[in-house]
Amino acid sequence: MANLFITNATGYIGSAVAEQFKARGYDVTALARNDKAVEELTKRGYKAYRGDLRKPQEFEQAVKEADVVIHTAATNDQEFGKVDQAATEAILNALKGTNKTFIYTSGTWVLGNTGNILADETTPVNPIPVVAWRPAVEQKVIEAKAYGVRSIVIRPTVVYGREGGLIASFYATAQKDGYARYIGTGENHVSLIHIDDLANLYLLAAENAPAGALLHASNEAPQTLKQIAELVASAGGLGGKIKEWPIEEARKIYGPAVDGFVLDQRIESKKTRDSLGWQLKANSLANELPVYERAYAGSAKK
Repeated sequence: MANLFITNATGYIGSAVAEQFKARGYDVTALARNDKAVEELTKRGYKAYRGDLRKPQEFEQAVKEADVVIHTAATNDQEFGKVDQAATEAILNALKGTNKTFIYTSGTWVLGNTGNILADETTPVNPIPVVAWRPAVEQKVIEAKAYGVRSIVIRPTVVYGREGGLIASFYATAQKDGYARYIGTGENHVSLIHIDDLANLYLLAAENAPAGALLHASNEAPQTLKQIAELVASAGGLGGKIKEWPIEEARKIYGPAVDGFVLDQRIESKKTRDSLGWQLKANSLANELPVYERAYAGSAKK
């Protein structure tokens, strides 16, 4: 039975990925930073491995023992880039010469504004400042195939589905405010991917993608930020009420990540789908909004 080692298996993306690999028959070992994480991971049927993403030497042995390593963790602070680079380099060094699989989680913010162009896996990078460091990490991962690592990069677009993600946060905020907000003009396009389709891509990549592969995860049905706000306001019983949120006001809450929220991006993943036989099962954000409604109603009762 193959062994998966994954970072942040309790996170939004990581939990869905770990779940799919476990269902496939993999033994899942997950990085656990504290006792609470150990308890949660054990409850899910995974082996918890104590360690900190900021100290990659602590989980080097777990990396060496795994057949597949997947990195989905992020510190989401000012040291995110530094920590991510160090952890990724440590993983690559531990896997050198083994021909084992490493999947690195990136994102499409590295492409910047794509405008009317349908950006694919060959589109040149043009990262926004908050992820300016990331293309270099992607390149290191891709180049690792030259020294015996079956390395793969996956770039998810904005992930939605189940009870988490950015759209769920927008929904909860709209319920509290009594209206849905869109940042800036709201005319920018947002490319999306359902969490279950994304998790399935990780599994297909681990089993079938060639070394050095760069994969896009998009449902190819972009919507404007204003359209998303309208959906949220309609599904949430808010009478369709939406309001513009000035970028600089939003920046006070979200910091430099706002630059990513207002990117105008149309992302395609045809090359990824064709190469792996990846079939999307969800392509409608509207169909998922009742899930957010039930989740919010449940949390409000607690």
